[in-house]
Amino acid sequence: MTNLTKNQEAAMTTLIKHCIWNMGGETLEHLKEDPCTWVDVEDLVKAGWGQKEAEGTFGSLVAQGLIYEDEMNRGQILFSLTQDWDELAKYSETYLHQPYRCASRWMERKNK
Repeated sequence: MTNLTKNQEAAMTTLIKHCIWNMGGETLEHLKEDPCTWVDVEDLVKAGWGQKEAEGTFGSLVAQGLIYEDEMNRGQILFSLTQDWDELAKYSETYLHQPYRCASRWMERKNK
């Protein structure tokens, strides 16, 4: 069982939505059918995290085993979401065709 902070939970939800959005799916079930569940620090930056905060959050998710180094492509290391679908389901919401919506709400609350 993985215990995450609210920030890490928001990041996981954002990264899952980003993956679903990129592959043209609508739910976590659709993502299960896609072998490319790549994520990047920039996904969090686009969603409203500051660069350093995104790097720290992303690194903490790697340390938790929720993101792993997948492969190297043309000299660039790619990271993927864990294939533990039960774990990912904890952070997955019904997809709303807006991959960054959850993180934006979280960032608004955080900045109040």
